[in-house]
Amino acid sequence: MIQIDFNNGVVQATPVAGAAAADAASRLIFGMTMNEWFYASAILYSLVMTGLAVYKAVRTTPQQGG
Repeated sequence: MIQIDFNNGVVQATPVAGAAAADAASRLIFGMTMNEWFYASAILYSLVMTGLAVYKAVRTTPQQGG
């Protein structure tokens, strides 16, 4: 929530409770922050999708030979 006091020129910002709770919970698992979890999941997703693409390419290639 953001509170603005125009008389004194003060802006106060407090974090949203849900985001703060999610950040605290994410640090309990392997001690990684939310940003680090994002990078780890992006890398894992890329590896899995690459593996699936290779598997599909190899599987659908016609067999050669007699």
